[in-house]
Amino acid sequence: MDRPDETGSGAGPTRGREATRARILASARELFTDEGYGSVSSRMIASHAGVNVALINRYFGAKRGLLTEILREDGVFPGLIEGDHGTLTRRLAEHAVSRLHGEGTALQRALDDSAGDPDLQAVYQGRITTAMIDPLSAYLGGEGERSHASLVAAVMLGLSRVRLVEGATALRALDRERLTARIQALLDLCLEDFGDPGA
Repeated sequence: MDRPDETGSGAGPTRGREATRARILASARELFTDEGYGSVSSRMIASHAGVNVALINRYFGAKRGLLTEILREDGVFPGLIEGDHGTLTRRLAEHAVSRLHGEGTALQRALDDSAGDPDLQAVYQGRITTAMIDPLSAYLGGEGERSHASLVAAVMLGLSRVRLVEGATALRALDRERLTARIQALLDLCLEDFGDPGA
């Protein structure tokens, strides 16, 4: 087995650890995409990466930790949130519609097929806060930003649940531009100042 991080000292072992870690992540990403999250074990990932399974636990804690890291690296939400404030809800609405239509990366589509896996659900629950609500709160700033961000997350997650549970057939049958505009209008309402008693 390859153990470049367990020998020597200085810059070499650090580079070896980084290369091993990157190889494990690449193997996990490939296997999760090709086989589905639930069908892949830590042993399969270790074998594919050419490392001892103990290294997966050492670097990532377990398979769930690997998925968390992959989603952190590949996550779309920080990128969607960055940019012009005036087009935020349009960007989010376009993303929601593309996901309703089953678009996305091969990994996203594979994870959709494993949506019932308890590990996957636990990772997603953590990501709701770290990848969506926290960055959106910081981006919005101002009074009530966490409430606004939570409402936006609720709309986005609700659309995802409809897609996963019932296929969003009725939504996908709608004109794409009209659907995007409707979702954008919902998101715009989420960002209105509902904390003002006179509003």
